[in-house]
Amino acid sequence: MVVGGLRRSLLEIHHGILAVLAAQGLARLTTEFLKHKVGRLRPDFLARCKWDKVIEACTGKVQTIVNGRKSFPSGHSSTAFSGMFLLSLWMAGQTAAWCFHVPRPARTISSSRMIRFTLTLLPISWATFVAISRVEDYRHHKEDVIVGSLIGIASAWICYLIFWPNPFSAASFDQRAFGQPRSLYTDGQYTRTVDFELTNLEDDDANVV
Repeated sequence: MVVGGLRRSLLEIHHGILAVLAAQGLARLTTEFLKHKVGRLRPDFLARCKWDKVIEACTGKVQTIVNGRKSFPSGHSSTAFSGMFLLSLWMAGQTAAWCFHVPRPARTISSSRMIRFTLTLLPISWATFVAISRVEDYRHHKEDVIVGSLIGIASAWICYLIFWPNPFSAASFDQRAFGQPRSLYTDGQYTRTVDFELTNLEDDDANVV
């Protein structure tokens, strides 16, 4: 959205906002559905429960205990990857970092494939750090983090392709389409090709009169 503002492109701002919201929404919807469907105990469930041997019941806060039964999948992982992987896809679509068939640009800082490729991995590295920290903090099992990350990646990939060209396809980087968002509605999409028969009614009525 920031780049779209600098380029004064309402289309890029519009597509950026919708892509982010759609990816985050899809990941959140899928994650919450699985959390309520599976209901796996978190690794720190006993600490949340605060089990009392005398009364043989949990004495912790109800909301904390309920949340401790929703470990699978990791919401932090799905949220981080849905946003950061979407950013990596967008960066790759702007620089052709993941499409090695595209010729290199003129000798500038962006001409290095290694630099462009490394920059696109930075958001993914941050999302990976977030996912690993959930295991280190004893909040999720490794399976929770892996599935949550895959949900975020899939959500970002689907929503990105709706609004932006494929960053792995060389056809997305010709001079006219390089770095440009998809045009969801073309000029010829709603062109009328058949005349309505009702247009001649006025002439027929005039003849009858």
